Amino acid sequence: MHSYKVQTKDHITLRVQKWNDTKISKGTLFIIHGLGEHQGRYSHLAKFYIDNGFQVYSYDQRGHGKSEGKRGHSPSLDHSLDDLERVLKTIPHHSLFLYGHSFGGSVLLNFLLRKQPKFLKGAIVSAAWMKLIKKPSIIDLGLSKLMNGIYPGLTQNNKIDPNDFSYDPKVFTNYKEDLLNHNQISVRLFSEFYSAGKWTLENASKLCINIFMFHGEEDAIICKSGSEYFAQSNKDKVTLKVFSNTKHEPHNDLSKETVFAHTLNWLEEMLNSGD
Repeated sequence: MHSYKVQTKDHITLRVQKWNDTKISKGTLFIIHGLGEHQGRYSHLAKFYIDNGFQVYSYDQRGHGKSEGKRGHSPSLDHSLDDLERVLKTIPHHSLFLYGHSFGGSVLLNFLLRKQPKFLKGAIVSAAWMKLIKKPSIIDLGLSKLMNGIYPGLTQNNKIDPNDFSYDPKVFTNYKEDLLNHNQISVRLFSEFYSAGKWTLENASKLCINIFMFHGEEDAIICKSGSEYFAQSNKDKVTLKVFSNTKHEPHNDLSKETVFAHTLNWLEEMLNSGD
């Protein structure tokens, strides 16, 4: 493994991880983690794809893990997308696939729809933040809008319960013991990505590459109907799989081997398609 740093346009340092070094690979997979966590939680995911012939990279998003920035904060959606672009310029583009989970899935979908990257072979989208299970009240949205104009960097508890991540109790224990995880979200990040989630649903038809989208049937954080609506809006480009007996983190749940197998099969299909 090798880690290195990339500087953002506002001079924040991001930590990037190169998980393996192989001269010959099927392709490259780049992982984008979710809110409050970090790239280290995807070590088992990276190992699976490495064992199956891929070069794997990931990064800690600003305000997360070992990257700089206020915990749980991004100045704007544009900053987050620019961060991703800058990191992607440092990795191989040979048969490149992106993999984004939850908040990372929202970053990924917005990148695909707004930037229209033609250099990608495809993308894997896990439980992307488009529709929340617990929709904010009109009062909460009003207060968020007010504070976004006064103090956008204000952070508060994101109210995410780690018990909702997985049916595997070890996932909860490991998450709580990991000091790199946090429970913060800023007013600006929430406002930007809450709106961005609705925008992705309205603009799903603009998708220019093939994606494999999946969701846990029992996800109590992000509503699976968002993934279903997105897939229905672009049947030619989106393959959707909803995994039963699975919560918010399919890659960490008891069914993870099945999840891994489905993603690998899809990756192999894309590599053999010649598109």
